Amino acid sequence: MADPSDLRRGATPPGALRNPKIEAAIDRAVQPGDPAELLALLDRSSGLPARRGGGRAPGPDLGPNAPLPRVNLDLARAVGAAIADRGAPAERLLRALCASSEEYALIVAAQALAALATREAQAERSAGAGGAAGAGGAGGRQRGRGARGARGGLDPLAELEQIAEDPRRLVRDGVVAALRAVIAARGDAAVGELSSWTDGYLQAYVALEALAERTLLTGLSAGAEVVARLEEAFAISDRSPRADERLQGLRLLRQGMPAQIATFAARFPEVVRWLEEKTQAERPESRDVVAQAIAALRKGSFSDAETGRLTAALSASAPPPRDAARIVQGTRKRSKGRR
Repeated sequence: MADPSDLRRGATPPGALRNPKIEAAIDRAVQPGDPAELLALLDRSSGLPARRGGGRAPGPDLGPNAPLPRVNLDLARAVGAAIADRGAPAERLLRALCASSEEYALIVAAQALAALATREAQAERSAGAGGAAGAGGAGGRQRGRGARGARGGLDPLAELEQIAEDPRRLVRDGVVAALRAVIAARGDAAVGELSSWTDGYLQAYVALEALAERTLLTGLSAGAEVVARLEEAFAISDRSPRADERLQGLRLLRQGMPAQIATFAARFPEVVRWLEEKTQAERPESRDVVAQAIAALRKGSFSDAETGRLTAALSASAPPPRDAARIVQGTRKRSKGRR
């Protein structure tokens, strides 16, 4: 699966925007909130396939292993930061970008929301609110999520969650990159705030994928919160109705969890204990996730004794075959392939 960090590093370096034409277009777009001119300029440097017939239809999701277009993520970050620098006057422009159907517009919007969330975290630390929020636990988390909404402004995490529902992989990867920036800035508090993401398949996948980055995890200490997000995501997959089996989000969630679990387990030992509890799962699809997670642990730095214990626990909880009395060991299925 391609990581958002693999997206193309374009000519524009991270940090300040250095394109005066785009800067001027942002200024002009701030007042009416119309991003048309800005999007036209960004389109030329986005790295996305060229427009055909004057417009670009939303691209299909080609699956987790399809090659990604060479998106200029650094430009998106720089433009997003420049929009965030404009403050409240740029809110209408940012809302217009969030409502766009263009992939690159949504990627830029995600980076702008991440820049806003980062600035809020910095302001809270400067004002000393970070310590009070940490002492307040869950109460501080609720205040962090609702403060901007109460003032009538944008809630960056809530808006990012909306973008995460987009079915296109390129947009999701842009949200993952943005969410990682938010987690890096807010730390353990952001892990708790992601609890609202784990009630939907695509959002849960994006939240876990953003967290499952080894360098990012080294800066976190809230192992219990990581396990809580993992438990919530596993639960919605395990309890999903059969009618949802063909949904893209459910497939992605199950496909992504084994590698994510292995990454979390390398940082937090409590994840291994959580996985051992899940060996008692009854649903076949959930047991497949557990089996693949154990295989991912085996490929990592975990000992054969530890992975063997998990495998034995999974095998011990396996349901007996339906017609066990009719199974003759050592025979092959001669009717396979016949009508």
